[in-house]
Amino acid sequence: MKKIFIFKTLDVFFRLFIIFLIAFVWIRYFIDSFWISLVISILATFAIDVIFSYIKNKKQNKINIKKEEQEKIDGYINSFIYCDKKYCIDFFYKLCSKNYNTTKKSKYLIISHPETNIILYPIFLYRPLNIDDVIECYNSVKKEKPKRIVICTNSYDSNVLKFSLSLGIETLLLDKQQTYISLLKKYDIYPKITKINNSNKMTFKQFLLSALDKKRAKTYFISALFLLFSSLFVYYKIYYLIFSTLLLIMCLLCLFPFKFNKPVSQQILD
Repeated sequence: MKKIFIFKTLDVFFRLFIIFLIAFVWIRYFIDSFWISLVISILATFAIDVIFSYIKNKKQNKINIKKEEQEKIDGYINSFIYCDKKYCIDFFYKLCSKNYNTTKKSKYLIISHPETNIILYPIFLYRPLNIDDVIECYNSVKKEKPKRIVICTNSYDSNVLKFSLSLGIETLLLDKQQTYISLLKKYDIYPKITKINNSNKMTFKQFLLSALDKKRAKTYFISALFLLFSSLFVYYKIYYLIFSTLLLIMCLLCLFPFKFNKPVSQQILD
């Protein structure tokens, strides 16, 4: 426990130092007084850190999943994607019927409660969920007059999420991680694992995640310090300052691993 506290303290100190270094380099470039630059830089450091922390806490999905567990999740979801609809419906019927009064339909499940009901609609596709899928789901179940529609899927983007919030019925989207945490793991029922060999080339998102890997923070930081030191001996030091600032920003982003997923609701089927 003490080691964890020490590492977290060092992590915060290193993050604040990087922010301070970026602020001080540029404030000192425009302000001649060292002490005024120092005070302004310290204030700017804490202000920037508060803003970053606020954005991170607001946007980040706080589900921490290990690499081995993520591979299992992919295997579980692949079993839904590459099997027929009946297999998917039968699995979730088994999951729900152990704890709730559940009625099975061809495309969805009805979880009945004393005064209302909830629809569980699994749509697992190789591609991300789109708005047309949500519309089809809504039109299929609106006759049931449910309290909530829970759509389990592989992935979805912010436009689909925004559209789902505009429907007349409360609609909750669960991606593969959220489905795993909120349903499979919670009720301790898992499908078979299906492994797929994916040889696709690296996407821009994967490249970005790799570039902002926390392990690269040290490299960015050392490179930035080298450029800052070199700027003391060259005439056109503005270029060195620009590139060193970019490297420090990259280093800072590595220390803020943002994940813009919607937080999982505590009430899914209740």
